[in-house]
Amino acid sequence: MWSYSLTAKEEALAVKIGYERQLPYFGDPTRNVNYSEGDLWETWQHGVAAGSEIALARMLGDVDFIPSVNTFKSEQDIDKVAEVRYTFNEKRGLRFTKRDANTSKYVLLTQGIAEKVRRQSPDFVSPPYIALGWLYGWECKYNDYVYSTSTWYVPIDHLHDMDIFNG
Repeated sequence: MWSYSLTAKEEALAVKIGYERQLPYFGDPTRNVNYSEGDLWETWQHGVAAGSEIALARMLGDVDFIPSVNTFKSEQDIDKVAEVRYTFNEKRGLRFTKRDANTSKYVLLTQGIAEKVRRQSPDFVSPPYIALGWLYGWECKYNDYVYSTSTWYVPIDHLHDMDIFNG
């Protein structure tokens, strides 16, 4: 139950959202304080992350969910349910920062459309996103998880099992 492959339309939506999220920074990667890899990489990264939000919403039964664009933590990724974290590097685990909400649930996903994979018509689906686990924000802030003065990384084996997630 805790994996989901995007349809062609959902993948296209993720790409569109990724583009819209990066659009304000086009031509000036220095405006994005967290990353500086340039517009192509950033747009792709935003698309992969938007895909993870769509995938988790579908895992939770929400077939109408559309990711938001540039809400800057003013609302949860999946309204009233969870913040979604995507990792390209499972060794790092779940990232939590001082800007994040202590009372929100954070769900970590991986895989999905992060890799180039040839697919076949007519049953086009993306490689599956996998939900690895979750924590409340306040559970991330233990000394064992400190990465810097403003960031914590929680190892995957310290996350709650998705089977006890009640979105």
